[in-house]
Amino acid sequence: MDNLNPKEEFNLSMNLIIGALKLQDKELVESCEKTLTELLGSKCTSDIITAVVFQLAQTDPNTFDWAWRNLYSLDACQHLIEGIVMFAVKKLINQGFILGQDFSLSPTGKIWLCQEAKAALLEKSSATDCIFLKEILQVPPDI
Repeated sequence: MDNLNPKEEFNLSMNLIIGALKLQDKELVESCEKTLTELLGSKCTSDIITAVVFQLAQTDPNTFDWAWRNLYSLDACQHLIEGIVMFAVKKLINQGFILGQDFSLSPTGKIWLCQEAKAALLEKSSATDCIFLKEILQVPPDI
């Protein structure tokens, strides 16, 4: 990758990860992440995987769904999930909802919240944000 400019390197790396994800081969994806991390560093690899996940959310729902269900263990995915959770928490607090009363966080990266809080959060979010938020929001069943 030494002869590539940063943009070409980023795009090539994205294509590598997308190709592995489309094959739905978890070991291959993990191997690609490890290789990219060794070549480019963890921050750059995290940025690449974040870009890939956003692209797939908009262009390839089936691959996105598989990736979301199967790749929680990747470091880059953990950073993305943490970012989405923090984004949701800030939005909920800014809308007047109270942590521990209207919503709570689980150790697995999920947000448990009342239906009212979920509706308010999704209503004021972009279409792409909604795709990610729906993956982490949990409304407990009525008792």
